[in-house]
Amino acid sequence: MALRQTYLSMKDRLPKNAEYVLVMHGRGNDEIAPSKELLDDFNEWKAKFKPGEGYPTAFHYAWAKSNYEARFREQVKNDPAAVARLKDLAERAKTRDIFLICYEGNDKPCHRKLLLKIAREEFGAPVDDSAFVPPAKR
Repeated sequence: MALRQTYLSMKDRLPKNAEYVLVMHGRGNDEIAPSKELLDDFNEWKAKFKPGEGYPTAFHYAWAKSNYEARFREQVKNDPAAVARLKDLAERAKTRDIFLICYEGNDKPCHRKLLLKIAREEFGAPVDDSAFVPPAKR
């Protein structure tokens, strides 16, 4: 049992007994979603990307230039509701699989992966950060 992560198009392929939490704005868990300010800044940097700047994609460029990881960690750390929600998920993940889900595919850095790191570091959550591979369809 562990706190895990995947992206939205995999939601319907999760094991039947798995719990999931949508960690995007407007999905009932805004306290553990990135702030509008962080997303706006990220998207501004993404729009400025030009190939050949040392980053594989506009997404990776914007992640670095917006200082996304540090800012998101700070956002979570300074929000008591976010801390409480993540602590609760960390505790519950000791007895069941709980998947954090957002839009980004596995090939990109993402706030759901940061949430796993924070939950492990701060609350000792059992974490399986490997990419979810659904069982083959029969």
